[in-house]
Amino acid sequence: MSISAEDPAVFAPKDTGRFPWRASIGQFFGTIGWYAPFFGISAILLPAKIEMIDPAQKVSLVASATTVTMVIAIFAGVIFGALSDMTRSRFGARTPWVIGGGIAATICLIVFALSNDTVIAMGAWFIYVAWYNAIMAAGMAWMPDLIPVKYRGSASAMFGVATEIGLNGAQSLASLFITNVPRGVFALLILADVCLIAAVVICKEPSNKDVPREKFTLSGFRKFMPPRHAGRDYWFAAFARMMYMMPGGIGTYRLYTLTDYMHVSKAAAAGWMSLMALLSLILALVAAAISGPIADKFHTIKIPCVIAVFLVGLPCWLPFFIPTPLMYTIYVMLSGLGGGIFVALDQALMTSVLPNQKEAAKDLAFLNVAGTIGQMLAPIIAAVVIGWFGYQGLFPMGFIILSLAAISIFGVKRVK
Repeated sequence: MSISAEDPAVFAPKDTGRFPWRASIGQFFGTIGWYAPFFGISAILLPAKIEMIDPAQKVSLVASATTVTMVIAIFAGVIFGALSDMTRSRFGARTPWVIGGGIAATICLIVFALSNDTVIAMGAWFIYVAWYNAIMAAGMAWMPDLIPVKYRGSASAMFGVATEIGLNGAQSLASLFITNVPRGVFALLILADVCLIAAVVICKEPSNKDVPREKFTLSGFRKFMPPRHAGRDYWFAAFARMMYMMPGGIGTYRLYTLTDYMHVSKAAAAGWMSLMALLSLILALVAAAISGPIADKFHTIKIPCVIAVFLVGLPCWLPFFIPTPLMYTIYVMLSGLGGGIFVALDQALMTSVLPNQKEAAKDLAFLNVAGTIGQMLAPIIAAVVIGWFGYQGLFPMGFIILSLAAISIFGVKRVK
């Protein structure tokens, strides 16, 4: 019997009756590997580098760098995701892009770290961003490729814990090297490369050389476009992810909210922000670690995701009605708890609504684009709200937008 490239069974992960530890642990290390340098550098070391090179233009350069980074992310993830879907090799469809992208990204960051020229440093950074998205688009597709649906809650929880380490842990590490940017970049690179190598070795992605591939024709350019027949679940999930990211402006203006709205000194605000970050990280890690196995036990992803979104949204009213640093801290703690649950299960939800298993990386990249658009709009929406209503307006805005995210998740019918 011949195998057709259209047969979804060819691409579906096989259920052996045992939890897929290799793929899950591989994605755990991979997630740290691709997130750590990006978030550690973009949030901490990139602004520090720009200030060292061109202190007079640092504000405009950081704003421009952030905008260009987001634009590159939108296109690079989709393009490299589609190319990964079309890849056939003895190492599978994803591993060549994780390894090849890791090598290219390492070279770019070495140039970035050592250059004292604005054009060269920023050029190296932007090329790195493209390769970062190539690694992420390919690596994230390990879940739909290798992990059966019934195990994705627990696997996604491991992904969530790794995400918290890659985001907050990397930023904490990077903050130790603000006065020595090259050393900080090299520290993050060593961490990332070790994790990526561990990921591909542990994951041990099987060969897909024998998997049929459609011939590429002019109509094949649709592979780089959003899925045409994705169905309502896919777009509800995309809208939910975008809405979930939009209230991020609350965090962007946290310092100003404390000083200008709650009338706290800058020194005291720094202490409160440090406490918020620590408590939020602890609760997020705990929530991420336990929520996946619980979701698998009760065979539900959608309900915990909705609860998580409301755990982030409902506490927005605390600092609105009681504008004190303590209430703000409690709000951030509860948001961290909800955020940990959401991050742990978000990936399981997104991979469960993919319309076409053989184009998993590309379709997943478009869902990531939805989140990126939400991140891009977050500071803009927050700035408009502050201009109209003051800093206190951020909190009702957060609740309203997150409520829309929860409603969108409820709209997903395929997932329980």
